[in-house]
Amino acid sequence: MTTAAFLEDIMRPSFRTIVVSTLTLIVSSTLATAAEVRVLSVGSTQIAAKAIATEFEKQTHHKVTFTIRPPFDINKELAEKAFDAVILSVPAMDNHDEAGDLAPMSRVALARVGVGVVVKEGGPVPDVSTPEKLKAAVLAARSLTYTDPATPNTSGAIVGAALANLGILDEIKGKTRHASLAVGGELVAKGEVELGFFNLSEIPKGVTVAGALPGPLQGYTVYEAAVLSKGSTDQAATAFVKYLASAPAAAHWEAAKARACHDLHAHPREPIKSCARAYHAGKCGGHPDLMRSARSAAPPCSRCRRGAFDDGLDAIYR
Repeated sequence: MTTAAFLEDIMRPSFRTIVVSTLTLIVSSTLATAAEVRVLSVGSTQIAAKAIATEFEKQTHHKVTFTIRPPFDINKELAEKAFDAVILSVPAMDNHDEAGDLAPMSRVALARVGVGVVVKEGGPVPDVSTPEKLKAAVLAARSLTYTDPATPNTSGAIVGAALANLGILDEIKGKTRHASLAVGGELVAKGEVELGFFNLSEIPKGVTVAGALPGPLQGYTVYEAAVLSKGSTDQAATAFVKYLASAPAAAHWEAAKARACHDLHAHPREPIKSCARAYHAGKCGGHPDLMRSARSAAPPCSRCRRGAFDDGLDAIYR
């Protein structure tokens, strides 16, 4: 055997070893930099948030996993399990912020959601375009359902206030069933209840939207995202929270019948009426209601110095 042949024989396995080792190192490095972002969210935002997460995963190779719970179960989940980020209504987020659960300066405004009136799919669709027509439809209906208005940060609080403003809350108590979205949606879809009131961003299957609550009666739940102080220290969670509020994400919020805060702030000509922080008592104007219409004349928040929502946006919900 020649010297050249001998060297070639010993170099081949060495070269193969180097190549395999290099590829292994690259793959290992990629896997090491990819992270899982564990998100706890209320149901109203899940359609848009999951679509946005899919884009985020494609761009970053991080993995986003969601746990969806009703508002009244959020605290229990946080106490029992580990999460990196949360998506909640502003009042709930304020509570967690004050408790020290959130990473400093990590809160971002995402979107606001209005309430709609639904009926069984394929059935008669009432006209609810004005307060008077909504009142007539509710009085004529044999039954109706919405979430318990005593539960904070839900559409039920908005619906209860709207019916009270119409002066018929006591009159319709006997035919009202308070139920969760899943139960209430099924009741309407099966025709067991005639009218339902739900957030427009989470309309259940088997129903048709008759329309949004008419302008003077409409109220909005405002949602934010934040990084949790006890979650992962990886920057992936911060990146995802910021991406939820980014310009590319706005289209997904709009598709889910929510108005993106990014979109609102992108139109300076539209009159800014109130601040997201005006939703909690004793701050930013001292409004007592946890859920208010965007038509309050609250001043900008002294903490965030940004207005949030403008008038004249009801068309998006119709």
